Amino acid sequence: MKDLSLESGCVRKVFFKFAIPSIVGLLIVSMQIMIDGMFIGNVVGPRGLASVNLAMPYISIIMSVTMMISAGGAVLSSISLGKNKKERAGEIATFTLVSYLIIVGIISIGSLFFLDKIIYFLGANKGLFPLVKAYMKPLLLLCIFLNIPIYTETFARVGEKPNSVFLSGLVCCLSNIVLDYLFIVKFGWGISGAAYATATANLFGGLALLGYFFNGRSQIQFSKFKGSFKLLKKILYNGSSEMLTVVSTSIAAFLFNRIIMKEIGEIGVSALTIVFYVNTIVNISLYGLAQALQPIISYNLGAKRIEKIYDVLKIAFITGGSIGILFFILMKFYSAPIVDMFTHKNFELTSLTNQAIAYFIFAYIFSFINIISSSFHTAIEKPLESASIACLRSLIFVGIFLYILPSIFGARGIWMAVPMAEFTCLIISIIMMRRSFRGIEYKMRLSTIN
Repeated sequence: MKDLSLESGCVRKVFFKFAIPSIVGLLIVSMQIMIDGMFIGNVVGPRGLASVNLAMPYISIIMSVTMMISAGGAVLSSISLGKNKKERAGEIATFTLVSYLIIVGIISIGSLFFLDKIIYFLGANKGLFPLVKAYMKPLLLLCIFLNIPIYTETFARVGEKPNSVFLSGLVCCLSNIVLDYLFIVKFGWGISGAAYATATANLFGGLALLGYFFNGRSQIQFSKFKGSFKLLKKILYNGSSEMLTVVSTSIAAFLFNRIIMKEIGEIGVSALTIVFYVNTIVNISLYGLAQALQPIISYNLGAKRIEKIYDVLKIAFITGGSIGILFFILMKFYSAPIVDMFTHKNFELTSLTNQAIAYFIFAYIFSFINIISSSFHTAIEKPLESASIACLRSLIFVGIFLYILPSIFGARGIWMAVPMAEFTCLIISIIMMRRSFRGIEYKMRLSTIN
């Protein structure tokens, strides 16, 4: 069998070695999220779906902090591996884990003291308030468990164990299905049961990978705790674009919720929840692809191999475009059975959801370029550029079009905002990538001369 390591493997084979398990693993996670929604939609009803969507912007912001810490530490560990400094890579991984436990723990516990105010700020009315609180409280209590797979899966990829991401996702998904049935249906815990099920399932998924970092089966091995505020600052800086990607999306979801509650009402937020469930499958596939890029690009950046960086980007764009077109066709012609799984034969909700999807799917044709571009800039230690792309596509352009389009097209304009934002950001992403790639080429030529 040919060597498929970052050091000597064929770029195409190494990329798919990382990408396929990452995409499949994340797709399993997205199926977990969708199944969660099916239980809520069919047992709790449309108001349960609306409550989940109102809660998610805040939960996602905490998740983004985990992504920032994990991605920032992973980039530094991967560059250390590229320089053949395995012990240093392990020290960074250990420091990153401790930083995650402390920072996310403080945020989640602190949030519980202001939970009522947070819920009303998120847009809940008096009718939805109890449901939103019942969903958020368990997730905040178990927030470290909820987010631990983000850390373990990120460093498993860096440690050249990408197949383990599939294992983690499978454990999460199967556990969540069983626990959803027990907690929601059998025990009658309602929407709280869904939250407890998700957090517990994620804990199991995270624990499934922790052993890799102790038993020598990964290039990354936990080491003595060694770090400083300077290292923490560098980790947070390098991972800031990953955080801002999710924060931007969360703020955009918050804006959507506020506008839809005003223009359409609770049923509109329920429809948006279903659209986001479907949208998650597409975006999570592309994020899996983008995450596969990072260790390969970071490693080859450290090893000064420009041609391999170019090759992996080319493969990523072709694969991402194929994924986008595939999902566009699928949701264009075969979305009805998927929507019906959430709506429990509610005609008004089904009709509104199908109308929203008809506009949302055009984003799939453009979004892959923006997602890959953002991830590329993170991998080459340009978090400012990565964050700019993330904010433009997920928040700034979405906010602009949410303000403009509904006044022109009515309620339909709400659903058009995302595809218009992706298309507009596409132009900026291409320009920034060309400039950054040329900068890498120039620096490597200078390095060769010197």
